[in-house]
Amino acid sequence: MSLLELKLHSTLDKLSNNESVHVEQEWIEEAGEMFKEGLRKQLFRGEQDNSFRLRMSNLGKATCQLQMQKAGATPSRMPYNHIVRMMTGDAVEAFMEVLIKASGWNVTGGKSKVSMEVNGVTIKGENDIEIDNRVYDTKTCSPWAFTHKWIGGAEALKKEDSFGYIPQLVGYAKAGGIGIGGWIVVNKSTGEVAVIETNEEILDAPAVEEQIANTVDLITSDAPFKRCYDPEVEYFRKKPTGNLRLGMDCGFCSYKSDCWPDAQYRPQGGSQAKNPKHFWYTRYEEPKDEETL
Repeated sequence: MSLLELKLHSTLDKLSNNESVHVEQEWIEEAGEMFKEGLRKQLFRGEQDNSFRLRMSNLGKATCQLQMQKAGATPSRMPYNHIVRMMTGDAVEAFMEVLIKASGWNVTGGKSKVSMEVNGVTIKGENDIEIDNRVYDTKTCSPWAFTHKWIGGAEALKKEDSFGYIPQLVGYAKAGGIGIGGWIVVNKSTGEVAVIETNEEILDAPAVEEQIANTVDLITSDAPFKRCYDPEVEYFRKKPTGNLRLGMDCGFCSYKSDCWPDAQYRPQGGSQAKNPKHFWYTRYEEPKDEETL
């Protein structure tokens, strides 16, 4: 556990037990303005310019998804609760900044609008918070992601960075001319908080910058569309079911219907559960009666 995380947990422990913590009224006012700005952003989405452009927040996404967006493919409709998730993230970011300051962290900046030139293309973004002149991103996540992904630290994230958090952070640092700090992660169900510390060496920043440059080159060119992933063989109880299903990256993609027009959302092959998990399949065989007994 890092010193930053220890200090934050200590402050949260005091607040949870009705003990006094020094908080400036100015911090509360700033958090209120931050959340109001978040509300404006979320509530007036339909009035904003939503045309495709490369930005810090999408630099690390799969290039096939970016190609789909650039081509003007129609994304699938988001579930009704999507906007609540987005607002929750904005609210968490606002009050976490107050808690961070109350914990005595050396906040040196934040909400900095930054930009950088990559092969003639201007990439813009706005970071979350800067501590000791290092940039940190605040993230909210599910209990599963908190336990199985974030607790493993930066090394675990490097193995599966589906949402492109690493290129986003590296981009913020390079564009802002400051160091890489890490992520402040909040479990939105339990309220647990983890501070994932990292740096340029751990993330191999030069390699990430090269990845960013390659992405920019591909998306700004007229390169033909190419899927980044193949369907995966499905196993149930270590035995193949005969099905092929889309991996997590494709399953979460808003353009899977265009990329995989024959994909079906079906219950997990071989499962006997009353309410089985569902996945997207490119090949699905109905289980025989004797297989599900």
